[in-house]
Amino acid sequence: NFISNDKIDDFFYFFGGGMPGIKGYTFYDPSLTGAGIIINSTYLRKLLIDSRYFSFKDFLGLNKLAIGSVYQFGNSYNGNASNTNIDVNRRIKQSFGLELRAKGFIFYGYPIALTLEHHIPLLDKEEKKGKTYFKLLFDF
Repeated sequence: NFISNDKIDDFFYFFGGGMPGIKGYTFYDPSLTGAGIIINSTYLRKLLIDSRYFSFKDFLGLNKLAIGSVYQFGNSYNGNASNTNIDVNRRIKQSFGLELRAKGFIFYGYPIALTLEHHIPLLDKEEKKGKTYFKLLFDF
């Protein structure tokens, strides 16, 4: 993604961390903020349980469970794609994470999906703590 207007206010810049970006970094990380952003994500998932229900007191029934790993890399830049002022010396940010995904039903048939993820930044001496994310989807 990039914004072609060089004179745009930094309010409109991309924020490359958090859930929509590189998940090992915070959303407002200043090193991942800019007029352009490049992020690549690779997911590997393995289905552990398929078509077998686990019920919890007639409230939650799960029929699919998967475990996965996520590798992400990228960074933000200032300047547009045709501008030669793009700082190519900015260090590429990397993140690795594990995820647990479940799909099923709640309240006797209402679809639900749950995801629990934990991501850590790689090769970054400033960011040492990992980030944990929990997603809950209804009626997808």
